[in-house]
Amino acid sequence: MQKILRNIFIVSGTLFGVCNISAQIFFDMNNKGTVNNYEIVAEVGDFKITAEEFFYSYEFGPAFPKRKSDSKETHLKYLINEKLIALESYNEGLINEEEVSSLFDDIQADLATEEMFKEDILSKIKIDSAAVDTILHSKQIELELKWLYSHDEEGIKAYWLALYNDVPFDSLFNSQINDSVFLDMRSMRTTFYSLRKNNPLLAQIIDTIKAGHHSAPIHVNNEWYIVKLENIWRDMIASETELNKLRYESEQAFIKNNMDRESDNYVDNLLRGENPIIKKHAFNLLRAYLGKYILPSEQYEEWELEKILDSALSNLGLTRGAEYPGIDLVVTEKKSYLLDEFITWYRNRSLYIKFDKSDINSFSGSIENLIWLMLRDKLLTQRAKENGYFENNWVKTQSNWWRDKIAYSAMRNKLANSILLENEEVNTGSESESSPDDLSIELIAKMFRMIQASKAKNNIIINNEVLNRISVSEENDPKVVDFYSAKKGGLIPRPPYPTIDNEWVNWE
Repeated sequence: MQKILRNIFIVSGTLFGVCNISAQIFFDMNNKGTVNNYEIVAEVGDFKITAEEFFYSYEFGPAFPKRKSDSKETHLKYLINEKLIALESYNEGLINEEEVSSLFDDIQADLATEEMFKEDILSKIKIDSAAVDTILHSKQIELELKWLYSHDEEGIKAYWLALYNDVPFDSLFNSQINDSVFLDMRSMRTTFYSLRKNNPLLAQIIDTIKAGHHSAPIHVNNEWYIVKLENIWRDMIASETELNKLRYESEQAFIKNNMDRESDNYVDNLLRGENPIIKKHAFNLLRAYLGKYILPSEQYEEWELEKILDSALSNLGLTRGAEYPGIDLVVTEKKSYLLDEFITWYRNRSLYIKFDKSDINSFSGSIENLIWLMLRDKLLTQRAKENGYFENNWVKTQSNWWRDKIAYSAMRNKLANSILLENEEVNTGSESESSPDDLSIELIAKMFRMIQASKAKNNIIINNEVLNRISVSEENDPKVVDFYSAKKGGLIPRPPYPTIDNEWVNWE
């Protein structure tokens, strides 16, 4: 499952960081009057790759096809390869395996709830031109900051006294730079908008300082700083195109800020209406279970989680080694949510979850927050189903794309695991092991054979006339670099759209 997640997610607080422009408009902005979204670019067996699917796969995909003279043809070739492997995966029923199907269910739920939020919240947000102008202006203001750092008050007082005695700030600043403290660890260049968004307290302080001056000592999280506004200027916009782009970004920022606030209220009301309670003994069981895998053994023992585990099992009427029945983790007025449901939810997001391990209370707080997130996701999914968003055409279209991608990744993962197993059997009792490069070559060989076998069973039809009419942002450019994007809001972190694996570059 971890490899499936990595294959899918390694791509070019608040609830939804949605793209506030409909996908259909995004496609039309590039292709209006030249190609329709439903036109077929290629057929692979029963699969039909539409112009729309190809467009999003290409735009959010790896850079290596875009560097080639036949950019679109190269990307399509590997998209077809993934569809061929997906067909084999469907034939073996991998999509129905619990770990695979649960991942698809989570992504489908994310798509449905995103559409629900667009209608329930986004549609009600009205653009405030004055507020957008303020954001636009703050995005134009560029800042250069430097700071002195000390882990204690005495250290910062020494710097403050030196500044009072006319020791140049830059001399003190340079004294902090060494082999282990680099320049970018004590300085930054940013816009006033980004600073206010990411560090509102510091932005408030900087707003009162003139260029070339520094702040008084600032105490944050038991650390001390003195910040200097090295320079400030307004970035002049060279063209109307750049201005329109910046204004669009400012409108999106305004919408997102309002959407974040409204979504918080939306979710808060949803949770309050359920009056949820976390069951104590189930929580203790979960904490010990996660601690066994996440914590260093010394910390696990120090916090006596093994004893807490035994106590939780006893209170639940269970014993070690027994098959656990459904254990209620969260109880609401209408429904109970099981411990197993949380484990599945956690497994599909584990690559992106971090725990505070500083002490047992902080660790417990991290787990409790995750439980509330799980409950939030379950309630939102339930509401989206009740309101018919799973039947939304755009949700169904994207779900089909994702289902194929997950099916492909599951088969690729199965092939990779078979190579590792074969390698272990061959090397039993031997000191030599196959190198990662050797394993990669073996995987390519297995995938190639599967693709050829799938081609023998499935017809492939490519419509080059439609492909040539699709307008993309970058192609035939050797200087294109990879730009990775991930949709971090929503129910599960994921790329905005499914696309081909970057590792296909090894086939070039």
